[in-house]
Amino acid sequence: MSEINQTLNLPDPDIIEQLDAEQLIEARRQKLIELNPDYQDVLALESEPLNINIEAEAYREALLRLRINESVKANLLAFATGGDLDHLGDFYGLPRADGEDDESYRQRIRERTKASSTAGSIAHYRSRAIEAAPLAIRDVRIDSPEGGLVRVSVLVRHGFDLDETLAKVEQAVNSDEVRVLTDTVNVVSAETIQVPVAATIVLQNTTPEAVIDELKSGLVKQWEQQAGLGWDVTPSWISAQLQKSGVYEVNILEPTQVIQVGANQHAVIEKLDISLNGRGY
Repeated sequence: MSEINQTLNLPDPDIIEQLDAEQLIEARRQKLIELNPDYQDVLALESEPLNINIEAEAYREALLRLRINESVKANLLAFATGGDLDHLGDFYGLPRADGEDDESYRQRIRERTKASSTAGSIAHYRSRAIEAAPLAIRDVRIDSPEGGLVRVSVLVRHGFDLDETLAKVEQAVNSDEVRVLTDTVNVVSAETIQVPVAATIVLQNTTPEAVIDELKSGLVKQWEQQAGLGWDVTPSWISAQLQKSGVYEVNILEPTQVIQVGANQHAVIEKLDISLNGRGY
């Protein structure tokens, strides 16, 4: 199964053929023997030039089938990249933003298709909000704290102007073609929740202490990738990021329980304290 389809929890498409060069070679040999049984003994000899010819032809066929697979993938949203993905985006009326990478663009196309089905839905507002500034926006969550009010919470990436980004989103979601007549749409910046993280690590006897620094940087990287709006902080998730090769035991000191994060909130690490607490076997 491909990495992309693992993320989507989908099997690889049936139309994409699993290639096996040995099967192609054997199929050619059997066909030749079927047409002329006298070739059976000849093809049993590894030195027979005809075997080399069969292998060369099978190799060319495998290349052709591989090219067909690639052509099929180029027309599937989960696999398309580069210019092929641009053409899929154009089909849905959604051009790529300057500097936008394939994965972000692919996700926007996917959300546009969901949003196009029902005006006023969560997907509808979320898609149009992200389209307002796709490079600047890290995440958007839509909720309704009270009847008739649609709250659009925006998490802006580091390095982008917050007020400018919020203004673009405000204009986009309140435009006549997006906002449902009976909705009051309020665009707000994501609320930040500071979370102290502390843990002690017991290393295996042969593990160098420098691994502690690698565990810290790895935890921060995974946090930044996964901690979107409404992402709850759990001690078990933190422990899983620290329980790597060479680590004997992880003891989480903070947080000691699940931290519930609201739809308009974003959890960040307030301070990070990972220390060595001895060695195990």
